[in-house]
Amino acid sequence: MKTINLKKYYYPLYETDTFIELPDEIADAIAEEWRTDHNSEQRLWSHTYSMDYSPGLEYHLLSHALSAEDTLLEEETRREQEEAHELMLQRLREALATLTPTQARRLHARFVEGKKYREIAEDEGIASVSLVTNTVRDAILKLRKYFIKRGWMEPLKEDAICTKTAPPKRNRKKTSEKKS
Repeated sequence: MKTINLKKYYYPLYETDTFIELPDEIADAIAEEWRTDHNSEQRLWSHTYSMDYSPGLEYHLLSHALSAEDTLLEEETRREQEEAHELMLQRLREALATLTPTQARRLHARFVEGKKYREIAEDEGIASVSLVTNTVRDAILKLRKYFIKRGWMEPLKEDAICTKTAPPKRNRKKTSEKKS
């Protein structure tokens, strides 16, 4: 039985010294494989003198080198995104202040806490889940109207999302006579 240090042979996986005992054949095979890989890497490294010859080096260096202009543009873009995010949060807080306490509480439970409508109804001691669903839907409609009224959002082209209107009923002809 031989004792080997796994850090020597498998460095990225073992960053600390880890010693294990292995049968001689396995330890020798691991050592031989490591020597073969290490020697070929050393030969390749010592004979590489061109950026074109080294595998992938030119791509690695170019991906990390940013010009001063790129750095400034990234910083400016990040700042603009932070400002837009802060503005959106400020508008959302303003719009949420227009909701009733029940609407705000149920909307918070549904979207911030991630509760299901049934769980919200159980927490509030309400037997009707549809009441909670309607309250959340009404809150969303109220927020949407507020955003549209302030010009912060374009009106939706279709009212398929969160609408109170039911689909139109089909007119069927009432016939009392059976067809034969």
